[in-house]
Amino acid sequence: MADRHWSDEELLARLYGIGPQEGHLDSCESCRERWEKLQLRRGRLLAREPRVSQDFLAAQRYSIFERLERKQPWFHMQLVHALAVLLLVFVILTVFRPTPRQQPVDTASDDKVFEDVFEIATSTEPSAVEPVRSLFEVQQ
Repeated sequence: MADRHWSDEELLARLYGIGPQEGHLDSCESCRERWEKLQLRRGRLLAREPRVSQDFLAAQRYSIFERLERKQPWFHMQLVHALAVLLLVFVILTVFRPTPRQQPVDTASDDKVFEDVFEIATSTEPSAVEPVRSLFEVQQ
């Protein structure tokens, strides 16, 4: 790794304590300059941030946890209400759905079906004869 320069990602990772820890910065002047500039810039940014006391942060944390604990029953009630509404809609759609209109029954077609079934049931010819007979039928 000593034969190439560190990337910006590697320098940033080193800045946050997760990057490479080898002695490359001791031997490479270019990377050391970039490293020092990065540390200087971070130091200036941290100096501009206002200092917050640990008591203030602890109070915030306590407030957040308290609100989270209070919101759970509210969330559960909203979930119960939503499920009740869905159940009600399902019941309404199931019970009060319109009945389909009755289609008029065509008795002529029923009679034709019964005639065909009766003809098949009373026929003594095997069913294999039908294709042969259709070859010799004369259409008028």
